[in-house]
Amino acid sequence: MSQWCIRPGGPFNPEDPSAIRTEPSPHSRMEAKMYGAGSELSIVSRSTMSTWISDRHFVDEIHKKRRRVCKRWRKTCTRDLLYRRLPFLSWITKYDFSKLLSDANAGMAVSLTAIPQTIGYAAVAGLPAQIGLYSAFMGPLMYIFFGTVREISVGPNSVLALMINSYVSEGGVAYAVILAFLTGVIQLIIGLLNLGFIVDLISAPVISGFCSAAALTAIATQMKGLLGLKFQGSNFLGVWRGVFENLSDINYYDAGLGFLTIFILLIMRKLNCMMNLEVFKGQSCLQNRWISRVLWFLSSSRNASVLIFSCLAAYLLEINGLNQLTLSGDIEPGLPTFKLPPFQIERQVDDDEIQVLNFSDICAEIGAMGIALFPLVSILEQVAIAKTYSHGKSTDATQEIITLGIGNIAGSFVGAMPISASFGRSAVQSSSGVRTPMVNVFSSGVILLALGLLMPAFYYLPKAVLAAVVISSVMFLVEYEEIKPMWKSRRIELLPLVITFLSCLFVNMEFGIILGAGFHLLLLLHLGNKPKISVGEIQAINVIKTSTPESTMVNTSAIEAKRIRLICDRSLHFPGIETFRSRINEVIHDEGCEKLIIIADLERVLEMDYTSLKVLKCIYADLQKREHTLIFDKANDVIQQHLTTAMDIPVSAFIQITRHNVTV
Repeated sequence: MSQWCIRPGGPFNPEDPSAIRTEPSPHSRMEAKMYGAGSELSIVSRSTMSTWISDRHFVDEIHKKRRRVCKRWRKTCTRDLLYRRLPFLSWITKYDFSKLLSDANAGMAVSLTAIPQTIGYAAVAGLPAQIGLYSAFMGPLMYIFFGTVREISVGPNSVLALMINSYVSEGGVAYAVILAFLTGVIQLIIGLLNLGFIVDLISAPVISGFCSAAALTAIATQMKGLLGLKFQGSNFLGVWRGVFENLSDINYYDAGLGFLTIFILLIMRKLNCMMNLEVFKGQSCLQNRWISRVLWFLSSSRNASVLIFSCLAAYLLEINGLNQLTLSGDIEPGLPTFKLPPFQIERQVDDDEIQVLNFSDICAEIGAMGIALFPLVSILEQVAIAKTYSHGKSTDATQEIITLGIGNIAGSFVGAMPISASFGRSAVQSSSGVRTPMVNVFSSGVILLALGLLMPAFYYLPKAVLAAVVISSVMFLVEYEEIKPMWKSRRIELLPLVITFLSCLFVNMEFGIILGAGFHLLLLLHLGNKPKISVGEIQAINVIKTSTPESTMVNTSAIEAKRIRLICDRSLHFPGIETFRSRINEVIHDEGCEKLIIIADLERVLEMDYTSLKVLKCIYADLQKREHTLIFDKANDVIQQHLTTAMDIPVSAFIQITRHNVTV
């Protein structure tokens, strides 16, 4: 028979079990208890009542979880987080006319540098010139809202352009756009999950070798345009082989113009530094601040100046029928259309067959290595430049990664290639007096103006001039100055630098950076787990034994055995424990004594792994059989516990030396 309870407060309402009050009856299964002073009572079965109680408990748990989630949400979604994810909110309210003028000036200077550079980087990547300009305006526009460092200028650069060349030769412009989309998605995920520590796995020597190899390869790829040659080849060895095989076909007009342009660009690069020379310091007329500003402007806009004058000269030669230069040709004018990235493409296989590739097929052809390395290299450059211009403050690397991801995703919707920060353009932007990220509005506006109005004029742009602009920009990325300090301080780290450099130069960029980073990590594992064991002889010892609760002084100087002290300089792990064993055997062999007291100083040994503990136990037992004594000095509590409990080494093996005389 089911148990019953009485519900006070009116007629029974099965939808409202909240008022049920029950208490188990100790006497009878049919006993009912009254609660309250309600005028009407409802009698319900115990099984129904249990269902109501369980439902009520379930509702209470939901309310508790909801309150917990709301509490965490209030802690997470704070004003600080909002300002961190949307940094423009912190400066937009303080923006004034003086900052506007400074940003406009800096934006004009950067755009005059960016237009010829991005056209040249598009050529390095094997893309049409307009793709470089498409990539140069969308990223900066996103950086206005999400970027944290005002000096940074994002867009195409030589390293990414060089890496993308092999994929473009296989799949065309569509592969470049898909790579921009995938790069942005991965970067956004890395930023949102705070996985930026991955960048720390790639060391400075590896980055130096990678950048140097990329610069030399970019210079090599521009030799065809600089010398007016036409042949197949895009890697370092292939280009130079083609150059030497086609020396007889060099266009001397292109070569002369190209080398002259490089010389002029290098001279103009140093114009703003000429006022500091001893020759000009005595000329008061040259110390005027307006002259200094003019020289700075000419130096900053050197690429654009060379581009304009070369186009004008080529046009005048062309209309007079005297032009012997190789021109860039038609460049598609107009603004880009905003559309989805090409997740499905059609490719001509032969005359009669068209192959349709969907998104998964494209990703399979690009490969996991390419999909992973483009975001990584892009993040490396972005974070490195952000730290350079952080002015001693902490850099929000996570926010920079998120910004870069958003910029790449947005760029893929206008047909752009992968982007990152640019050293050269960031330097121009910094020296131009930039005040806020609003500078990107002006630089992007000038680039859009060039896309809409100036593309027909670029028909007359000589390829040799374009190659000269790229060469003069990337030649300073060869970090040869890193070799001398590395040789003097840590010459062993020249190994990952050289391995990365040669692999990137003669194999490919992706393989080189993975091989270099992997080799350096293995080198650090080897060096970090190779302890240095120094040896000293102890003439007299007074020790405190720790085997009993009451520590007593024990004088062991009367024991007829030679005492050797081994000092380990770091924690012992399985790659280095054999060094410890070998050192003990060397000491025993060198001493040639029948009995030795070997004191292992473990003061700097903070931890041991299981393999080291097992080997140490074997060493202890082996020395006992050979009538030698192994004593552990200054071992911390954790090491003592591991050795005494897990490895069965007696407590009497641990001492603390209070007075000794050591001869090393």
